[in-house]
Amino acid sequence: MLYPIDHWLAELQEPVWVNAPLAARTTWKIGGPARWLIQPESVSGLQQLLLTWPAELPRLLLGGGSNILVDDNGFHGVILDLTGRMNRLTLLSSPTDDTVLLRAEAGASTRTLAHFARSHGLTGAEFLAGIPGSVGGALRMNAGAYGSEMAAIVVACELLDAEGEMHTLPVQQLGMGYRTTRIPADWIFLSAQLVLQRGDPVAIRERMRSLNRARRNSQPLAFPSAGSTFKNPPSGPLAWQWIEAAGMRGAWEGHAQVSEKHCNFLINRGGARSRDMRVLIDRVRTGVDKAGGGELALEVGIVGPLGLLAL
Repeated sequence: MLYPIDHWLAELQEPVWVNAPLAARTTWKIGGPARWLIQPESVSGLQQLLLTWPAELPRLLLGGGSNILVDDNGFHGVILDLTGRMNRLTLLSSPTDDTVLLRAEAGASTRTLAHFARSHGLTGAEFLAGIPGSVGGALRMNAGAYGSEMAAIVVACELLDAEGEMHTLPVQQLGMGYRTTRIPADWIFLSAQLVLQRGDPVAIRERMRSLNRARRNSQPLAFPSAGSTFKNPPSGPLAWQWIEAAGMRGAWEGHAQVSEKHCNFLINRGGARSRDMRVLIDRVRTGVDKAGGGELALEVGIVGPLGLLAL
């Protein structure tokens, strides 16, 4: 006899992967499998999923996997992955002689977006070339680096609420702040309209190369990580400075380590488990608090078997 969830899955028009490995889909390369994984083919298909979703079935949206730590036991619900099919980039129009509107679907890679813009002689997205992940995640987190952030290039976004209703919101209503937006956690970013400036493709390429050189010189790119693990405090020393002051640079837990190159990067030295990283995160936060830096806020999400954990 089919249980309600099994019946719902059997009736879906979308392909369903069972026991889908998640470690390879995250930049930390850590975590167990998802019980199910679905890659919706269209907005209408995603809407239909949300409209019929069983109330007891956990779900989690996965983009490029660059800001999450997945539990060793995996995720016991459905992963929704938009990167496989909902990832188109389209030039829309030229509002002025100097600017161009571009539509980026949420599943597109941030790096692909940066190179797409460069190939069309558009500047403003260079900072995304070195940020792993998807456009949807970059919108949710207001991703940024080297003085640039998503809020500076977003005009408006299309989103689905938890019931599958479409919303188009201008950037002013997104509440984009430092590594955050005010969009409800169960809403899904579908796409964004971005405004970019016309520029010299050679200069744009050199800007991207310059930023990538800076990353290679300052970040431990040879090891899997989630980028910056902690948000910078609102004022005073940066997160890495507090971590260093707490004596945590180079600290180990199992096969997880606080990077010696950049101590706001917690890295997987090979075979690290979620438990290793969780314990190391707790040790760093405790050390910084004792050193007078207060409680560092996480920039990454911790995924338990039933969903994101509040830590």
